[in-house]
Amino acid sequence: MRLQVQTAVPLYVMGVAAVGVFFGVMGWKAWGPQMLINETPSEPMGLYRLVKHPESDFRRGMYVVFPVPHDLQALVYGRHWMKSGIPFLKQLLGLAGDRVCVVGHQLMINGRTIGPVFERDSQGEPLPQHPGCFEVHAGTFFAASQTLDKSFDGRYFGPLPLSQLQGEARPVWTF
Repeated sequence: MRLQVQTAVPLYVMGVAAVGVFFGVMGWKAWGPQMLINETPSEPMGLYRLVKHPESDFRRGMYVVFPVPHDLQALVYGRHWMKSGIPFLKQLLGLAGDRVCVVGHQLMINGRTIGPVFERDSQGEPLPQHPGCFEVHAGTFFAASQTLDKSFDGRYFGPLPLSQLQGEARPVWTF
């Protein structure tokens, strides 16, 4: 008895499925909501839908998308933490009136410890440091990861203008 392996049908089916997914995503992107893929472990990896909001509708706990600040692009993209041009996807943890502190290499918001603040990255290179406390002012936000302790986020660069927010990132499929 001879064992016969049939690969043409599964490969053909996989090819048709891949083409269908490609055109489906491209059509969705052109006519439907904007989709994002998070490839970094600082927040749950997977597929997110970008939802636009007026500045007044952003709330603590939301995942938000914003560009890497211009003065940090050489650091973020130069150290290959992310592909060039990819925006940050982080959790919005502070809004106007919240108190953010970096004390004893710990990030705290309103007295609650969020996680560590490191002096050096995993390659031994120095990271920006902003010890002390500040209040998040009106018109700004503070974003950081509670998922990954070694995330490069607001604990290293502070608050940013709300006008920088591109939208809320709602998880569609994460792992």
